[in-house]
This record gives sequence, structure tokens and C-alpha cells, in this order.
Amino acid sequence: MASIIDKLFVFLFLAFAAVFMIAIISIPTVVAFFIFRWLRKKRIKYVGIILLIIAPSWTIYEVYTAIYPRDSFYYSEFKEVTLRDIPKSAVIIRKDASYPDFHGDYCSASLITLSTNDYNSLLNDLTNDKQITLNKAGEICGSEELDKVMGNYKKEQIINSFTRTISGEEDHYLYIGFLDDKKTIVISVCVT
Repeated sequence: MASIIDKLFVFLFLAFAAVFMIAIISIPTVVAFFIFRWLRKKRIKYVGIILLIIAPSWTIYEVYTAIYPRDSFYYSEFKEVTLRDIPKSAVIIRKDASYPDFHGDYCSASLITLSTNDYNSLLNDLTNDKQITLNKAGEICGSEELDKVMGNYKKEQIINSFTRTISGEEDHYLYIGFLDDKKTIVISVCVT
């Protein structure tokens, strides 16, 4: 009996959450619909039709990019970790990010290939940077997102890694690892 009540409670909670999310997501479309009706009375219905097309399209785009961030998000994560702009040769191979919870906690990771020159230059720069700490061999941060982006690579293939701390924000874990192929790096950011 208790398991039925638990299942019913979970179902009702998920149904309520789904209805709430649909209501929030549909607000721009509802507003566009009422503007369309008002414009139709003023004999300017084509502008209203354009609004009816743009509002749900914009909402869908915003929801999609919130769940699946664009490459620019991972480029900014690179800059946050290394304090440098991402090299022009950078190509993101794999990326993953958790959706922030109510407190803004999330983890993201990206696997990036660089040219050999950029790889060596970045490794050299970070080794000599006083703001970034060289980790001991085998010291690797762990997250589900990092495991996903590593894919076929093994954590043992990370030959050099660095972390950076931000004073006053000890809940930020910023990590970069250099793989043994001399062209691939992995970036991981966790805010807890």
C-alpha cells in the first residue's frame, strides 16, 4: 500500500512540475497571442502573425540552449579556468554540462583539441603562471560530466593537470588536464 502511495505522490509531483514548466515556457506565446488579437482589431494582423511565429521560436531556442549550451559557453569556461582566450586552433570534440540546480550548482566539461604549438604554448604558460596550481601526478577532479567527455580516453592519459582557485569562491573547482597525445585538453568546471 505504501509503495502505491509513493508512486502516486511521485507521479503527481512530476505532473505538477511538468504543468508548471509548460506554463512558464508558454508565457511569451500567450502574450504574443493577445498582442496579435489586439493588432488584428487594428487591422495590422501581419505584425501579429510574425509575433506569433517569433515568440514560440525564441522560447524553444532559449530552452534548448539552456539545456544544451553552445560552444561559446565552453569557450568562456576555458577562459575562466586558464585566464586566457581560447586559441584559434581549438575545436571542441565533446562537451557536457549539468543543468544548474536551485542554488546555481552545476558541472561542465569539454574535450578540446588544439594544434601542437598551441598545446605546448598553453602548457608552458600555465606551468609558469602563479595563479594556477600544478597538480600532483594522478590528481584528477571527478564528475559525471568529465567521465562522459573523456569517452574512450582514460584518466591515466592526463599527463599534466592544473587547478585554479578563486578567493572568496571556494565552491568553484576549475580544472584543466593535458592528455598524452600532445593535442587534447580537458576542461572541467564544478560549482558546488
